[in-house]
Amino acid sequence: MKVKILCVKFAAVLLILLTGQLCLAQRTEFQYKIAIIGNPANPDIRYDDSQLTALKKLGFNTIQLNIAWGARPADEPLNLEDILYVPGIGDKERVDKRLSDIKLRAKTAKAWGFRTLFHFGAPRVDSLYKSLRPDLIDVATEKHSISKKEVVDKYVNLLKRLKKEVPELDDIQLYTFDQEAWVANEFGDGPTDRGIPLSERLPGFLQTLTSTWAEVSPGGILWWEPWEISAGQIYICIPELPAKNFGFFLHSNIAEVQLTRPVDVWFKNMVRLLSKRNIPVVGELFLSSATEELEPLDRIAAPRLIAEELDAMVHVESLSGVKEYYGTIPDRYDPNLQMAAIKFANPSKSNSEALKELAKPYGNNYERILVAWETTAMGLSLFPWDATWRFRSLPKNAADIQVFHKWDIAHIMGEVAPSPSWKSTRRSLFMVTENEVLDPWFFEDVGLRCTSSSAKLQEAITIFEKIDANMGSASPFKNYVIETISDLKVLEQIVTAIRCYCREANLAWLMRKYLKEGKAIPAKLITRFEDIMQIDISNQKKGYVANENNRPTAGEMLGLFRQDPALWATNHLVFR
Repeated sequence: MKVKILCVKFAAVLLILLTGQLCLAQRTEFQYKIAIIGNPANPDIRYDDSQLTALKKLGFNTIQLNIAWGARPADEPLNLEDILYVPGIGDKERVDKRLSDIKLRAKTAKAWGFRTLFHFGAPRVDSLYKSLRPDLIDVATEKHSISKKEVVDKYVNLLKRLKKEVPELDDIQLYTFDQEAWVANEFGDGPTDRGIPLSERLPGFLQTLTSTWAEVSPGGILWWEPWEISAGQIYICIPELPAKNFGFFLHSNIAEVQLTRPVDVWFKNMVRLLSKRNIPVVGELFLSSATEELEPLDRIAAPRLIAEELDAMVHVESLSGVKEYYGTIPDRYDPNLQMAAIKFANPSKSNSEALKELAKPYGNNYERILVAWETTAMGLSLFPWDATWRFRSLPKNAADIQVFHKWDIAHIMGEVAPSPSWKSTRRSLFMVTENEVLDPWFFEDVGLRCTSSSAKLQEAITIFEKIDANMGSASPFKNYVIETISDLKVLEQIVTAIRCYCREANLAWLMRKYLKEGKAIPAKLITRFEDIMQIDISNQKKGYVANENNRPTAGEMLGLFRQDPALWATNHLVFR
C-alpha cells in the first residue's frame, strides 16, 4: 500500500513538473526577433533576395535598418540629423544619400514582411567620444539640454519628418547616451541642469518623443536603450515612463553584451519591474560568429554559447524578444546563427540535441566538429572578458598589451567614459573601470586565465586542422573550417601575448622588490623570467599579427635584460 501511495505521489509530482515544462515551452516564443544586416567589421548591407530569404529562414521577424555603430562603418547613420538634413549639421548630399538608403531598405524589408526599426541617439552631441573631458561634456550638454524647449521641439519635428520621409518605418530605437548622444550631469557645471536629478529630466523627454511617435506611427514603439545610465537611475525613472507605444532594449547585462555573461540581476530586475507596467523588454545578445568582443575576426563559432544565451533569455519571465547586438551576414554559413535558428524554432530543444543537429552535415567529421566547437567555447569562456572593457574588440583593441606590447610600463586600462554607469554600476561586472595602479594579483589572475584560454584555443586549432585534413575539397564547409583555423590562430596569439605580458610584469615587480631591499635578484627568478620571455619570443614569431608600431621585440628585450638584469628591471614594466 505504501509503495502504491508513493507511486501516486511521484506521478503527481512528475505531472506538475511536466506541466511546468509545457508552460515554459508555451511562453518561450519571442514576439520580437530582431536582426541587423551587416556588421561593423563587414558592412555587407545588400538587402537582396539572398539575405532576406536567409533572415526569414533563420526566424527573424524585425530588421534594424542601420548598423548604428560609433565608428560609422560604410558611413552608416548614428543620429536623426544624419538622415534628415538640419542646416549647419553635416553635408546635405551625404545626408540625402543616407536617407535614400534607409528608405529603400525600409520598403524592401516591409515587402518581405519584416517589422522595421531605425536606431539613433538623441540629444545629439557631436563627436563627444573624441574628447570625453568632463568640462567639454558640460559645455556640449548645456547647449543641447533636454530641459530646453527648443531642443525638445527639435526632436519632435525630426520624428514627424522621419515618419513622413520613411512611412514604412514601424519602430525607433533611442540611445540617450552614446551614439553621439549625451544628457547633462546633475553634478556637473551646466547651469541649466546642475542639481537636477536625471529622473526629473529624462522621463519627460521620453514621454514627449513617445507620444510624438505614437501620433505619427500609431502601431509603432519607441524603444529606449538606457545605456551608460546606472542601475539606480534606471530603476527610479520607471514609474514616470510611458506605458504605451514604449519599450526597452537592454544589453544582456548592466555592463555590456557579453557572449559568456548573459542575464545578470539587473536584467532580471528590469524585466520584472517593467512587466508590472506592461512595458515590453527586448534583450540584446550576440547570435552570430561576428561579435564586438572578437572584432574583426568573424569565423570563431561557439554554438553552445549561443544556445546558453538564448536559454538564459527564455528563463526570464515576461521578456518580449531578443535582438542581435552587433550584426549578421545572414546568407553566409555560420554555426552560431544556425544554432539561434534552431532555438528560435524550438526553444525547449536541449542544447545537446541542437548541437548534434548542427553537426550531422559534417558526416565522418561529426564527432570532431562537436569537440572542436566545445573546445572553442571553453577557450572563449576562460578568457577574462570581465577584467576590463578594454578587452572589447580584442584583436584590434588593448594595443598596449597586444602581441608586440609596450615594455616601459605595466598597465591595463580600465577607464572608458565619465558617464553614470561607468562611474558606478559597471564596477559590478568589470574588475577595472578606472586607470588605477593594479596589484600583482590582478596581473596574475588575468595571466593565468589567459594561460587556460590559450591552451583550449590551441586544442581547438589542432582539432579543426584534423577536420580540414579529413575533409574533401568539395565539402561546403571547407572554407569555413579554413577561415576558422586562421581566426583562431590570431586570437590564440593575442591571448598568449597577454599571458606573457602579465607574467613578465609580475616578475619585473618581484625583481624590483629585491633590488629595493638591497639584495641581488635570485637566480630562480631570472630563470622564470627567461622562461616566459622564450614563450613570448616564440609567440611573436608565429606571424599572424604584425608589429605595426615597430616596437622592440621580446627577443631584443631579452638581450638587453641579459646585459644588466637589475638595470632592465628598474626601467621596464613599471607599475603605473
